[in-house]
Amino acid sequence: MKVNLAGFNFDADQIIRFSNYLKLNCKDSLLKAEFEKILFTPETISAAYARISRSKKSVDKLRENAIEDIEKARKSNRMIVFDMGHSSIAEHAVFNFDIIGISRYLTEYIQRTRLASYTEKSQRYVTLDGDFVIPSELQNDGDLEKEFVATVQKQNEAYFDIYRSIKTYLISNSHSESVEHLAEKAKQDARYILALATKTQMGMTINARSIERLLKRLYALNINEATDFADKMYAKVMAIAPSLIRYTKPSAYDKRLYIREETADFNSKIESVTHIDHTEDIENKIISTLLFRKNGNDFRQIANKVRQMSHSDKMRLIKNELNGLETWDALPRAFEMGNFTFQLKISSSCFAQLKRHRLASIVESDYNPKYGFTIPKTVIRSGNQKIFENIIKDTNQLYGKLQSKNVNIKNYILTNSQNRIVLFTFNLRELSHFARLRQDKHAQWEIRDIADKIVAQCKEIAPIVTSAISGKDIFHP
Repeated sequence: MKVNLAGFNFDADQIIRFSNYLKLNCKDSLLKAEFEKILFTPETISAAYARISRSKKSVDKLRENAIEDIEKARKSNRMIVFDMGHSSIAEHAVFNFDIIGISRYLTEYIQRTRLASYTEKSQRYVTLDGDFVIPSELQNDGDLEKEFVATVQKQNEAYFDIYRSIKTYLISNSHSESVEHLAEKAKQDARYILALATKTQMGMTINARSIERLLKRLYALNINEATDFADKMYAKVMAIAPSLIRYTKPSAYDKRLYIREETADFNSKIESVTHIDHTEDIENKIISTLLFRKNGNDFRQIANKVRQMSHSDKMRLIKNELNGLETWDALPRAFEMGNFTFQLKISSSCFAQLKRHRLASIVESDYNPKYGFTIPKTVIRSGNQKIFENIIKDTNQLYGKLQSKNVNIKNYILTNSQNRIVLFTFNLRELSHFARLRQDKHAQWEIRDIADKIVAQCKEIAPIVTSAISGKDIFHP
C-alpha cells in the first residue's frame, strides 16, 4: 500500500517569495534567511480566513501576517478550530492523495466521505492483473491464509477465463459494435467473480476537516488495512498541517457504528427495487416552493392555491420553469423539498457505483452470502454459469471459516457479485443527476436497470415534477 501526498493548497504569496529567492540565487544573506523560514502549508490560509470575521484588516494583509509567523498561525488555528469549535476553518486546507494498492473493500469506507472527490481505477475498462490484498490478520493462521490465497487465485483464474469466453461470445454474436467496445463489455461482466480483496488505486482530494472524520472512521473499523492506511495518511497530513487535525481517536460510539448483527429471519424474496416512502403531497410541495421563490408570499397561502390548480396548469408551470434546461444544469433547489426512499438488493459491483452519489443518503447492510449473488447474463449465455457458481460455492465456504476466526475480515473473500441490501434516500434534484448518469445508454447494465425501475416508480407517483428526469442520451426538459 502507498499513500502519497500529491499536493495541497498554500498561499500564492509564498510562491512569489520563493521566486525572488531563486532569482537572486541565494547571494543575499538576508533573503536567504527569509527563504529558510518559508514553510509551504495550507495552515496560513486557514488562519487568515479565520480572522476575517473579527479583524478590520484586509484579507490579503491577514494572509501576509499568517505567513510572517506560522507558529502563531498554527496556535490561532488550534484555538479557533478546536477550542472555539469553528471546524469549518479546517475546510480551507485541501489535500490531494495518490492511493495505491488498497483493497476494493477498503474503498467503500474511504469513499463514504461526502466532502471529498475520488477517481478510482475502473474494473469496467482496465483488465486486471490479479493483484490482491491478503489481510495481515491471517498471518497467525497459516492454513487459513493459504486457503484465502488459493481461493482468490481461483477467482482470478476464473476472471480471465470468463473474460476471454464472454469476449469471444460477444464478437461472434455482434455485427455492429467494435471489438474494443465488446471487450469492455466482457471486462465489466467478468469482474463480477473478482474478490473484494482485489487491489485498486485512486486519486482523492479532501479537506482537513473531512480527513479528521475519515481517520476516526478507519480507526473504528478494527481492520488492519484500514489502520495502516489511516496511519500513513495521518503522518502525511501532520507533517504539513499539524494544527488542523486533532480528534482522530474513535469514541465508543464510533466503534458501535460498525458492529453488525446476524439476521436469523432474512426474507429471501426481497426485490431488487422496492419503494418504501416518499414526501407527502410531494408535487404540490415542490411547485409551491418554486412559486415561493419567485414571489415570497406566505408559503401556506401559496400551497393552498397550488392545490386548486389543474394538472395541465401545474405541468405548464413546470415546463416554463425548466425551459432551456441543459443536461449539465441542475434542477432548482425547490426540487430538494421532495424525497423518496427505496430499498435495493444490488451486487457489490453495483453498490460501488451507487455509493458515488454522496448527496443521497445511503444506508447499507453488511455483506452476507444469504443475500445471494448477481450473475451477468453474458456469463450464462457464454456457457460459464457452472464455473461461476462453483467459485461462489468455494467462496462462501471460506467466508464461513473467516467469520468464525475473525469477523472483521470475512468480507475480503466475497466477490463483486455478492448482493447486499441498501436503503437509498434522495431528493428529486439528486434523482435528476442520478438518472442522467445511470439511465444513460452508456451506463453499466445493472445500475441502469436499477435506475430505470426507480425512475419509473417515481414518475408514477409524481409525474409532473419528474417530467424532465431521464438519462442524458434521451434528455428533453
